[in-house]
Amino acid sequence: MNAPRLHRTADEISGRIDEMAEELADWVDVDTVVVGVLKGCLPFMADLVRRFPVPVEIDFLALSPFVPDSGRVRLTRDLSIDVTGRSVLLVEGVVDTGFRLDYLRRHLASHGADEVKVCTLFDRADRRVLPMDLDHVGFDTGASFLVGFGLDHRGEFRNLPAVVEVDLAELDRGGSEMVTVVRNTGRARAHHWGFGVQSRPLTAPTNPSDGSRR
Repeated sequence: MNAPRLHRTADEISGRIDEMAEELADWVDVDTVVVGVLKGCLPFMADLVRRFPVPVEIDFLALSPFVPDSGRVRLTRDLSIDVTGRSVLLVEGVVDTGFRLDYLRRHLASHGADEVKVCTLFDRADRRVLPMDLDHVGFDTGASFLVGFGLDHRGEFRNLPAVVEVDLAELDRGGSEMVTVVRNTGRARAHHWGFGVQSRPLTAPTNPSDGSRR
């Protein structure tokens, strides 16, 4: 039996998001649109944008339920903000095969986005089918399946403050008892409830109203 294993603690995630916000600080400005891919991006994206020193607009895209390795995706929620001529930061919870990301990049380009950068909390590069580069990666991982901090299995575990590696076969066989084990694992060593662990905002530039690129 492969027991659920704590993959990343809430503090580890928070610390890495601090670093990613600093990596993006010279690129993000008041003209940037941050676009999240629902629903797995939500806690990551919320923590990330709170660390930006300038105001940004936020929007979301959603795709049909993922069919592994099929390469088939369908848009179920489109942008509500005009991104023509603007820079877009596309935020994902996890990237694996690349099918979704390839579709989303092309979709944003069709909306007239001037530049698209991809930011993901987890990258499962070992599962990549379509070769592609990612601009900002929180953690590289070879885990078989992750839940917590926005990532789910059949709607469960999104609100865990940490990320847990699970064996899907064991999880499905274990029923409610295994769900409890995963939830307890995902809350182990959590110092508080909810997201946004000790967020460290960046220092705002001298003239935050200047939307010019550096």
